Amino acid sequence: MSGSAVEVPAARLPVRSGGTAGVGWALLAVGIWSGWFVVTRHAVSGRGTLGAADLVALRFGISGLILLPVLLRRAPCLPRGAWTEALWLVAGSGAPFALVLSLGLRLAPAAHAAALTPGTMPLFAAGFGALLLGERPGRVRGAGLGLIAAGAAALVLAHAGEGALAGHAAFLVCAAAWGIATVRMRRAGLAALDATALTCVLSLAYVPFYVLSGASHLLAAPLGELAVQAVYQGVLASAVGLLAFNRAVALLGARAPGFTALVPVLATVGAALLLAEVPGPVEVLAVAAVAAGVLLNALGGTRRVG
Repeated sequence: MSGSAVEVPAARLPVRSGGTAGVGWALLAVGIWSGWFVVTRHAVSGRGTLGAADLVALRFGISGLILLPVLLRRAPCLPRGAWTEALWLVAGSGAPFALVLSLGLRLAPAAHAAALTPGTMPLFAAGFGALLLGERPGRVRGAGLGLIAAGAAALVLAHAGEGALAGHAAFLVCAAAWGIATVRMRRAGLAALDATALTCVLSLAYVPFYVLSGASHLLAAPLGELAVQAVYQGVLASAVGLLAFNRAVALLGARAPGFTALVPVLATVGAALLLAEVPGPVEVLAVAAVAAGVLLNALGGTRRVG
């Protein structure tokens, strides 16, 4: 790629209108997704009746129906190529993403999932942003991304000989898929609501396969457990969480994915309090590295190449 690169400090970057709102949307998504790791880990680790397939069916069966009227109303106004981009969105944040991540949570703790999926997603988003949008992180952001990578690597290596390794691989695959979906959404110029509606409605295609599989535990689940998972999976984690995050991407651009690295901190605390998954020294250091990395990533500048 030819051209020159100039680093622009964060304080001198053009301030988009709605920047404060973008931070608010990002923090809302962070709070919802932090709780999602704890709620989902509780279910798929045998503490509840429902399994990974059930949770994904609830997540997109409910949110897809909620957002179907929205998509039908907005479909004529979608930009050209939106339906092609929607396939990337579904793969990176829809039913396949949620299923792989939920299955990974059967094998590894919530803190690991939160560190290795939203925690490393800024790394993948930065890489895909460089390839597809010509963006380069400045020195400060680069240092932040390095800390995130170091924390994730320490976590994986410390548990390399345990059964959690397959779960770790699932988490990293999800992070890569999520990162490229984020960059594709930005490049396509999709509005946050359109991207969310496309993701959830197209993910409805999962539900018939789930029903035909005969693997449902919904009727056997206690009403309280079913209600909690239906609200969290079907309304908060999917429709509200995706809308909040996509809105943050629209307002903050490349910096929005950085906020997701705060999820490991909150998820680790929540898992310790609610699931008795108390982190060891390696987990604490890994989460601290990721938290420091996201701070630097948010404060750093971006180099434009071209």
